[in-house]
Amino acid sequence: MSAPVSRSILRPALHRGHFRFLCAVIEGLPPGAMWARYLPEAGDFAAERSVHRMTSFVRGELMAAAARAGQFGRAHLLRLDLAPPGDGGALPTLAAFAAAHGLDGFGEQEQQALYDAHYRVDLDVQRRRARLLRRQLLAVHTLEAQLCTPVALGDGCEAWFVDSLAQRLAAAGIRTLGALHARMHIGSDWYRDVRGIGAGKAQALTQFVAAHADTLGALPDLTASADPPIAGDVPGMPGVAAVVSPLVPLDRLTVPAALSGASGRYRAPQTTCLLHAGNDLEAIQAWIATKAPPTTPGTVGRLSYTQLCYRKEAERFALWCVVENQTALSSVGIEDCIKYRDFLLSPPPHWCGPRSVGRWGAGWRPLEGPLSARSCAYALSVLNILFGFLVKQGYLMGNPWPAVQAPVVVGAGLDTGRALTADLWLVVCRVLDGLPVTLATLRLRVALGLLRETGIRLAELVQATTGRLEWLSLAQPPDAPDEGWWLTVSGKGGRLRRLPLTGAWMDALGQYLVARGLPPDPRLAGDVPLLGSAAPGAPATAGVTRSVFHKQLKRFLERCADELEATDARGAARLRAASTHWMRHMSISVALARGVPVEVVRENAGHASLATTSLYVHVNDARRAAAMRRIWESGD
Repeated sequence: MSAPVSRSILRPALHRGHFRFLCAVIEGLPPGAMWARYLPEAGDFAAERSVHRMTSFVRGELMAAAARAGQFGRAHLLRLDLAPPGDGGALPTLAAFAAAHGLDGFGEQEQQALYDAHYRVDLDVQRRRARLLRRQLLAVHTLEAQLCTPVALGDGCEAWFVDSLAQRLAAAGIRTLGALHARMHIGSDWYRDVRGIGAGKAQALTQFVAAHADTLGALPDLTASADPPIAGDVPGMPGVAAVVSPLVPLDRLTVPAALSGASGRYRAPQTTCLLHAGNDLEAIQAWIATKAPPTTPGTVGRLSYTQLCYRKEAERFALWCVVENQTALSSVGIEDCIKYRDFLLSPPPHWCGPRSVGRWGAGWRPLEGPLSARSCAYALSVLNILFGFLVKQGYLMGNPWPAVQAPVVVGAGLDTGRALTADLWLVVCRVLDGLPVTLATLRLRVALGLLRETGIRLAELVQATTGRLEWLSLAQPPDAPDEGWWLTVSGKGGRLRRLPLTGAWMDALGQYLVARGLPPDPRLAGDVPLLGSAAPGAPATAGVTRSVFHKQLKRFLERCADELEATDARGAARLRAASTHWMRHMSISVALARGVPVEVVRENAGHASLATTSLYVHVNDARRAAAMRRIWESGD
């Protein structure tokens, strides 16, 4: 007889079984049978207590996700308990109603009319519940697609199992679900030499792996086999195992009370603080929130590029304080800050991981590797901004970062050589013209044209809307007024600037708007994103994120590079390395090379300093070098 599963082995993390169980309960299916089917690894089923605990947990996670996305109506909908009423609240059948009211001699339509009139209020409640139920199930399915991460062989055990169990598995060399799956191929007694795991936990682990056979692979039936498989022959055994790690994103970080900063060494008196934050993590979140630009319907709940960059640096420092330095952020002094600077330049291996792992993946790490001197200096400058803010708001008494020397950056300045040459731009245009006409292609054509003509930044590009386009007639007596289209964008620090647009680009935009089902005149299209979503069924008002457009551009440039590889390998390598910022550099460099005054280019590029724009005058250096070489290499 198998040992009973006494309690859950899982950490609170949603998988598809949670969504299936919640939907089944909402629709009134027997919770005991659904628990055994979808949540066999979650421990004993204890009737109403188990149902209430589990549905509350899943609902809470879904409501939190909806609220984080600014979908407060959906969050409220998920809060409603729409489970069917008990037998006491059920309405009688039409036959029972007719018998009880002596309507046997009436026709069915007459009986139905009397039934509807008698139970009008109850039937209205039922119909309303049915409508809400459909909407609630749709909300659950929608959030499932966004939140539910399929269980995968490469996931670390710590991503799914409680810490105590994950640590025991890791001590036995079982660090990933793939390694656990391979271990179970040995036989039903695979757990015998794993310290701290008995028959009960082993059964729960086996049930978990078996429940996710669609992504982990089916376990073999070894009851009739005397020879266990060789480890190297087990399919799906990963070559690299993840380690149990306390390094998690800021959103999931749980800090011990002693390190939370609630009573940090350098905390200012609460009576003089302008923040409601009670600890360091809340103070960081408040600081990040102040960096948000004014929201639009398409940006609600979405972090700006500046917020993402600042969160990354604050997250790294907060993790270092708690995990490595064992100090609250509000207790660090100058010596601690110097240690952190040196840490960034030479972090330990367990702090580093590939950038491709998402923030919620088990293999996520705060760093990719040692920071360059430039990146380290940037990190210190962001932390200086953070601490300066906390001092100014009365949360901290002082800022230690001005006393910390940043690494020396050799050759400081913009790498203005990261720009496409005229020949490479011709390749880009030729490949673009050969693409099939789709919404994604039209979006790319509009975006590349705007990038080249204006040098707009990526963050500004995806936030631009038709409502920011305007036709202006600028007086310039005694000459005729200059008339044309202008685009207003919000740049770094929220600074607004206007960019002149060409008629050819406006024509391309008009074609793109028509393809999206909008009028070609942007003044009639409403305030919609310039770059819309290309997803099937997406509304015309839906925009595109930085990440999605960046990936589209990189795929396109990879295609351009493939076409150029055979004739110009070096040019192909430059195309593969290019990004939207290369287009910005190209726009600025071309404008200066064609004689546009540097102060005009500065205004168009949105540079805070003329010195920044002057760095792009490397074009003159190139001409000078070419002229001098012609002189001295001519042989005369």
